[in-house]
Amino acid sequence: MPLTPTPTPPASGRLMRRHVLMLALALEILCVGAYNADRYRRPGITVDMPVTRGHVIV
Repeated sequence: MPLTPTPTPPASGRLMRRHVLMLALALEILCVGAYNADRYRRPGITVDMPVTRGHVIV
């Protein structure tokens, strides 16, 4: 008599939902971080405005 593998029960919905929420949060943090990285200004007093946007000569 051959042995047949017993089917495993499906993964719990709670665990799957938790993983989806963690992935969504990680994606949101990544997008917000990339958006805010463009807006970051280093502290300093502007003496001369260079041609390159975002650069400050102190």
